[in-house]
Amino acid sequence: MQLRDAGRAMAIATALFRLVDGNIKTRRSIFGLHAACYLFVVIIAATSGCIQSSTKTVVQPPPYHFQPGTLRAINEGIFTASVQARHESEAYARVAMEEWLWRVRQRIEEDFIPWYSSYVIRQWMTAKVVAFKLLYTEGGATPEERLVSYLQEQFYEQVLEPVSSFVDPQTVMEDAAVNYLRELRERLDRLPSEYDVPATAFRQHMETIPAIIVREIPPQEASLNEVLPAADLSALPAYRALLAKVAAASDVANPTPSADRLKVIANQAVTRLMDSVALSAGTATASTVMGGYWGIAISAGSAAYAAVEHESEKSAMEAQLRENLNAALNLMWQELVEDPRGGITALVHHMSTQIEDAVARPLQSCAPNTVTRRPCCSEAGCA
Repeated sequence: MQLRDAGRAMAIATALFRLVDGNIKTRRSIFGLHAACYLFVVIIAATSGCIQSSTKTVVQPPPYHFQPGTLRAINEGIFTASVQARHESEAYARVAMEEWLWRVRQRIEEDFIPWYSSYVIRQWMTAKVVAFKLLYTEGGATPEERLVSYLQEQFYEQVLEPVSSFVDPQTVMEDAAVNYLRELRERLDRLPSEYDVPATAFRQHMETIPAIIVREIPPQEASLNEVLPAADLSALPAYRALLAKVAAASDVANPTPSADRLKVIANQAVTRLMDSVALSAGTATASTVMGGYWGIAISAGSAAYAAVEHESEKSAMEAQLRENLNAALNLMWQELVEDPRGGITALVHHMSTQIEDAVARPLQSCAPNTVTRRPCCSEAGCA
């Protein structure tokens, strides 16, 4: 390379000399030109040598090997950090859901119970129950079941949907996962300096620790090193698969009161509403038979009696509705907050379980001074 460049430079110098030779009148100027040309050759040769030397391949350092005691201490640190981060995120989620529950109870008292117990709505539901009775066929949904569906729909529109604009259980679940990873990252950032290991080696170790494992087809996995620095978890295919799995197994995204509790309300409502239908039918027959002034009087008196009776029963009706809705809310709370596999902490529970199980396995079964894909994990233990 250097010889070729020097040859080119020499050729250029000779050409310049010939070009100006006819115009040079003194030997001194010719000697100066020769000197300049040779200096040009030297500079080119030196520069080409520098350029060549700058392209040398950098030798990578050998992979870092953990001492067993250091690796054990680091794994214990990861385990402790995960437990602490999990507790922090669970506390955050519970506080958020306590606000959700307070707002739900407030909407029930201010909107749903007054709506359900109003005279106009009772008359409207009477018409619906009559229609359900007339449309009922063998093997189809009973009037009570159809009324339960109607009440669930109204409960969602009047209570849960407005509350979700302030506190949404689905958002709480995803925020809890982000909170868990943030708390975990802050604690893990201290471990490399604490145990005097290179940051690169520590990241390589975190790459061996699974954080998400979804076995449903297609299977997806993500390591601790992948999820910790992720600015947007939804960009990870494994995280999206985990979200879909949780959504399929729970009602976090669309919570509804228990159908069993609402069925109690529906059964009582259907019985009362059908009794009022029978009373109305008898009154209508009497007013038709009497006709004229007396018929109008009977109809008006029946309506007034129904309104008065409704008001007298309203307090008891609202108390019974409140009791059943409170029982339904308790069940919703159990499913949303207390269930770690299907509630608002499902994402945190999955990731923390994977991480803590991976680092808690005995180190004795590992090969010494190595970092394996799933440390200290037999095939049976990983299942």
